[in-house]
Amino acid sequence: MSFVALSFVIFSALMHASYNFLYKRSKLKIIYLWSMFAFSIIVMSAYSLLFGGGAIFHNLSSKTLILAALAAIFFTLYQVYTGKAYAMAEGDLSVVYPLSITAPLYIPFLAYVLIGEKITVITFTGIALALVGTYLLQLNVPLSQLRFKKIDLKKKHIRYAAFAGFIYSFGAVVDKIGVGKKEFFIYTYWVVVFMFIYMSLNILRNRILRKEVFYCVSRSMGLVIAGGVFLTLSFLSYRYAMQLACVSATAGARQISSLFGVLMGIFILKEPYGSLRFFATLLVVLGVILIKIG
Repeated sequence: MSFVALSFVIFSALMHASYNFLYKRSKLKIIYLWSMFAFSIIVMSAYSLLFGGGAIFHNLSSKTLILAALAAIFFTLYQVYTGKAYAMAEGDLSVVYPLSITAPLYIPFLAYVLIGEKITVITFTGIALALVGTYLLQLNVPLSQLRFKKIDLKKKHIRYAAFAGFIYSFGAVVDKIGVGKKEFFIYTYWVVVFMFIYMSLNILRNRILRKEVFYCVSRSMGLVIAGGVFLTLSFLSYRYAMQLACVSATAGARQISSLFGVLMGIFILKEPYGSLRFFATLLVVLGVILIKIG
């Protein structure tokens, strides 16, 4: 992976962790998520019309539209189940977020089977280290009492977060096909649009959520704008990096977002087990370094 690609991945990781931090703190999570995507569409549409000559419409192919619609299904499920995990009493940011981004565990195999993508041994080792660090984050013990045990899928927040990471991997492979060589902005725009449509349908079928939409958005407009900006930058920078490197490496390197998520959880939200979670993030960082070398 080139330095430019890695830089965009790390920036994307910071933005991703930042909007998840706001997502975690929101009260009605589905509505807040929906509003972030609405604002993102406004920003990207304005940019394309003012500086891109409306390329999001003029240069749109049926292939791009189909792939964006398909990827959006997986990513919408990812966001919904991540939100469900955050809403649980034990759904700490520093636990749920790292577990929800475990897609690199599955992506290399899916990418190999579906699009014939191969990775080096060093890169695979880096991905493995990043995943071990992610696993350690959910143990909920002091560092001095560290011992390995299976992930407790009986806990709903763990189950929801793990499923979110699994379903994301399918969207990531579709993403790699969809970004192509030059049209990452157009593809990303339509992924966001379709995710917004799917979330809108989810809200419309719920009478309580329908009544709360405009009230909740108007009360937290500042957070909506901030979250929308973070989300837009995260989506665009990650998919640009995907043009420059293989999907297995970009997804693995993006695990560094768990470092940002854990630090936000420990120092801002005052979540427990900081020493273990910080140690786990060091493994993630080492994994990212190996991914860069590979």
